Amino acid sequence: MDSRPRYRAFISYSHQDRKAAEWLHRALETYRAPRRLATTGGEVSTRRLTPIFRDRDDLSASPDLGGVIRDALDRSDALIVLCSPASAASRWVDQEAAHFLKDHGLGQIICVISPSTPKAAPLAELLPPALRAALPTGVEPLAVDPRRDADGPRLTRLKIAARLLDVSLDQLVQRDARRGMRVMAAFTALALVVTLAMGAMTVTTLKSRQIARDQRDETEALVAYMLGDLREQLEPVGRLDVLDGVSAKVLAYYGKARTDRLDDRALAQRAKAQTLLGTIREQRGDLAGARDAFGQAASTTHELAARAPGNGERLFDEAQNVYWLAYMEWRQGDTAAAERGFKRYGELAQRLVKLDPTRADWRLEVAYAKSNLGTLLLEQGRAEEALATFRAALAAFEAERARAPDDQDRLVDAVDAHAWVADSLVRLGRPREAYAEREGAANLLAEASARTPADKPLVARNLAAQLALARLELDLGRMAQARVRSDKAMEGLRKLVTLDPTNARWLEYLLVGQMDAVDFAAWSSRLPEARAAHAQAAATLAKLRTGDEAKAWRADLDGRLDQQGVLLAQLGGDPAQARGLALAQLERLRLAPGSREAVAERAVLNGVARLGAGQLAEAVLALSPRRGSLSPAGRDVLARAYLAQGRGDLADPIVRNLRKNGYAHPGFLAFWRDSPLAGATVKGGST
Repeated sequence: MDSRPRYRAFISYSHQDRKAAEWLHRALETYRAPRRLATTGGEVSTRRLTPIFRDRDDLSASPDLGGVIRDALDRSDALIVLCSPASAASRWVDQEAAHFLKDHGLGQIICVISPSTPKAAPLAELLPPALRAALPTGVEPLAVDPRRDADGPRLTRLKIAARLLDVSLDQLVQRDARRGMRVMAAFTALALVVTLAMGAMTVTTLKSRQIARDQRDETEALVAYMLGDLREQLEPVGRLDVLDGVSAKVLAYYGKARTDRLDDRALAQRAKAQTLLGTIREQRGDLAGARDAFGQAASTTHELAARAPGNGERLFDEAQNVYWLAYMEWRQGDTAAAERGFKRYGELAQRLVKLDPTRADWRLEVAYAKSNLGTLLLEQGRAEEALATFRAALAAFEAERARAPDDQDRLVDAVDAHAWVADSLVRLGRPREAYAEREGAANLLAEASARTPADKPLVARNLAAQLALARLELDLGRMAQARVRSDKAMEGLRKLVTLDPTNARWLEYLLVGQMDAVDFAAWSSRLPEARAAHAQAAATLAKLRTGDEAKAWRADLDGRLDQQGVLLAQLGGDPAQARGLALAQLERLRLAPGSREAVAERAVLNGVARLGAGQLAEAVLALSPRRGSLSPAGRDVLARAYLAQGRGDLADPIVRNLRKNGYAHPGFLAFWRDSPLAGATVKGGST
């Protein structure tokens, strides 16, 4: 007889969802059900949900990773799949689901959507391929959604507990509500005790040092409870206001003591309270308050790290608070402070690696720090600096990929870094070099996709990379090559969308390919085909408009489609219609909310629309301040605006530089070859 214990559940997740998996594991194993619950079969249910298997905690140093996993799955009553784009692309999650399904039914699998998953992502897109294949056609599993605007953490915990305990959800909800009232009553009493204890310490002069020491220890024990157990009880029920009050009381207590007179334990508790307060305020939308709290936390954790320079965990805590402070500064628009913060975060990550070069997670912190800084620099239009930063991140990611060649997450990191380098090169007007970077990323994805054809999210990502490569081929004047590549990718995307019409990401990839088809047809003098492709793209965009987030105007989708409408009217010989469409696009740009990520795209769209509407000075004003970080298409538009103003001396060097770097888009070549204005000032002097 097998005497080994069984697991109540096995949590399967991608390492990118580690924090969510840790929260879920802790929430379930610390849950204690009310007494005398009746199961659906009428029996009395057990009260605890232990043990829960989560491989990162439970594998220890087993030499047989596969055997341990399979054994744990065989001894688990349920499989909890933490669903996200990362887990859907993880071959480990897929293999775990496939093995569990060999001896268990679909009813024993619980899908939980990772809190970091985009709201618009359909569930089918988040499932591992093995689970998706096991579902009947057209059927999606029920999923628990811990995000704040859905089930939330509290109901998520209860829903999963009900499944694992085999009891009705109503029983748990009603019992939990009653228990919640008792917790709040207890908290009120506890807060009074803590307040009295703090007051006693600060107001009363204690004659005995021993009594004072005992009083302090008792108070700090209550503080530890407030930051630990009480927080875990209040957070799932969404009482951020109470948690805010808890943190404020703790900070008020420690604020009465000088930092240099606090011992390490007290200082660590103060840092924990400050970080908690920052997190709560960020969740409540109080960015200024969050910035202040994270700033205090960064200062406190810096003091702790200074007391023990060789303690990597303390240094890591400081790095995390520095990152969050910089992120708050970025969200508030203080890019100068954010840049300093992200650089400081990178320096701390480097120190972590020096302390322990064998820690892969610390080495990755260095790469992520560089990537964060590069994104900020590119947003500011500092494309040269962004390029250098992204290349450094790419080198770090490639080194990690070499250490773990079978880890798909490391492959994705490297592909993303290649793409950022390519985007920086495009913004520098160097399409030929950008193509080489994109080609390298596309080749990596194609190889990985060929190895795991059942991994549909990876297949889709590969097809999207092929479309991006085809667009760069069009910029380089390789029309025939671009069309062949794009047509092949579109064939694959149409099959994927047919397989799962609800997958919003795949539908978006298809939409982008349809808009590419508009450009290919328009610049091949096949205007009816271009108009048909434009109408098809507009219909696909309408399909994507489900849900509040999906309805938001986007520069790369709505803006590009509007711009193509202006182009088709111009190529069709209808300047009045083209001007009207350009003016309409300007109005939509004015009304559409901006985003940090789309600043450069909006600038180009604005410049193109201004030029199409005959507003030459405004077109120059929109584009010239960002000249050093404009895409080749944006530089071309700026040169045309200069030329139309009679400033050929400013247009000529832009065109020369674009040609030097390989830019040969058909529209660019046609204008500068055939325009009477261009012939007088640029053509004769071009190289």
